[in-house]
Amino acid sequence: MPSLEIPRVINEHALIKHTLLKNYIDPWMAIFFAVQKRTGKPQKVIYVDGFCGPGIYYTDNTKTDKCCGSPLIVAQVANKYLNEDPTRAVIMHCIDKNAVCTEMLTQSLIDMNMFKQEWEVHHAEFDGKIHEVLDTIDHSDLRDQPMFFFIDPFGYSGFPMSTLHRIMTYQRAELFVNLMVYDIVRFWEEQPENMSALFGSEEFRNVSNCRSPHKKHVFFVNLYAKSLISIGVRYVMPFRINTPGQRTRPRYYLIHASQNIRALRVMKDNMARMSQAPYRFEAIGLISEQMSLFEDPERETLRERIRHFCAEPCADGIKYEALEEWAYVNTNGTSRTIKEALLELEMQKRISIERQARQRKNTVTTGAIIRTYGG
Repeated sequence: MPSLEIPRVINEHALIKHTLLKNYIDPWMAIFFAVQKRTGKPQKVIYVDGFCGPGIYYTDNTKTDKCCGSPLIVAQVANKYLNEDPTRAVIMHCIDKNAVCTEMLTQSLIDMNMFKQEWEVHHAEFDGKIHEVLDTIDHSDLRDQPMFFFIDPFGYSGFPMSTLHRIMTYQRAELFVNLMVYDIVRFWEEQPENMSALFGSEEFRNVSNCRSPHKKHVFFVNLYAKSLISIGVRYVMPFRINTPGQRTRPRYYLIHASQNIRALRVMKDNMARMSQAPYRFEAIGLISEQMSLFEDPERETLRERIRHFCAEPCADGIKYEALEEWAYVNTNGTSRTIKEALLELEMQKRISIERQARQRKNTVTTGAIIRTYGG
């Protein structure tokens, strides 16, 4: 069979997404394999790649060097853990409607599948095929296994909220969705049916009350997160990818959704480690009671948000672990920056930190109690 021509040159945004995926999926597999081994359960995980592409790209227009796309990146990580323990299983489903992409990816995965895993490539529309895949899972012993769904479309159709609802009924499922907000802002009036499916309601029409492109961006990302919460997702975190020259109006956001706070922690910590100029990843915290605010990090610092949270009346004070979870869910903070903010507030005598015996004064950790002065 003649070799196929690689159809695309990868762009910088895709490189960023793929690097983030690699840096997340590696600890993701490590964590779940370790937990399954410790509890004596079969070591199995499931990865689903929607709109998977060809699996391999040229790095630039000279077409001399190549790089892996998301399915092959995951396959490489899988082989590392399978080499450690061949009794493990990494089940992979890759879906794309482009026949050239699926044919090329099929051959690449056959070449990489040295441990004879269930790695399937489907030439199909995502929204139709994914229900067939989930039906198969429902009639197997896989329902309770960890699942990671990477949904990376070129536009805003083909992955309706109703389908995401079904995916997130699996308690160990996670979503990582590329939301092309720039295109949504441009075409929402021309594509009302697609918008209704995307958001799962007609609420998208309220964007007509927004007068600027920036406010429309904010509205749509906020609405998408709100829609995920409304279908029962516990933790939703949009990550804004700041692009040179666009300030806080990027072309897309990466939306992470899960039912487990640990998943959110790992994803945010991964983002924080990678964030650097000229592209920066910023977690924008959402508060269900104030969903319309969706503040930029520049508008209100993490320290001030924590101070406002601590100011809520609480006779027994606030446990550090409760405050940290709140901050992970609702702000752009990570463990390091949350602790830094608390120490600054303590130094300014705006809060007091009651530490347990033998806890150092120059840090704050589990077991500590946070109080505002006079509280």
